[in-house]
Amino acid sequence: MIRINQELLTFFSKLSGSSAGSSVMEKRFATGNNIINQGKHVTSVFIIKNGIVKCIVNEENGRDFIQEFFSQDEILGELEIFNNTISFCNVEAITEVEAYHINKKDFYALLENHRELNILLLRALANKVRDTAIRASQQQSHPIAYNLQKLLVFSADQARLFSKQDLANYLGITLRSLNRAISELNGVPKES
Repeated sequence: MIRINQELLTFFSKLSGSSAGSSVMEKRFATGNNIINQGKHVTSVFIIKNGIVKCIVNEENGRDFIQEFFSQDEILGELEIFNNTISFCNVEAITEVEAYHINKKDFYALLENHRELNILLLRALANKVRDTAIRASQQQSHPIAYNLQKLLVFSADQARLFSKQDLANYLGITLRSLNRAISELNGVPKES
């Protein structure tokens, strides 16, 4: 559920302390603030130092779908920068977030001058694709209660940070279905 990419954070931490790090700024976001806005051009990438964010797709039908939760060490905005497209989602801070902020021009300069960064980004993108494929397969192949149980076990430390609505939006279900699944996990018999 929450991915961590320590190598990427270590790279930017070292870079921010060097002479080449003048292009790497630190920025803070309060709980509830958007870091990236759906439907807007993305002009910077962010590497999360601390905190948790959710990537929310606001659908035309009024429903929200949480694509993913990201935490320390994850990169945000790189897909839009690479594809020169508008953002397909909002990225909202669930907790206070501290992040490295690099504008598009400086990000491309870093890619040209640091082979290691290219490898780290390829790994990060490959992990995002792999994790999304696994999650989609699991959600299609298993009942809601199973997926919820797996989610709660995987994120036991952070579970208190997520609202029921966030969990429902992440699982792609209604709040009512989530409540039924919680009851099922707690051994409460289904109503007939």
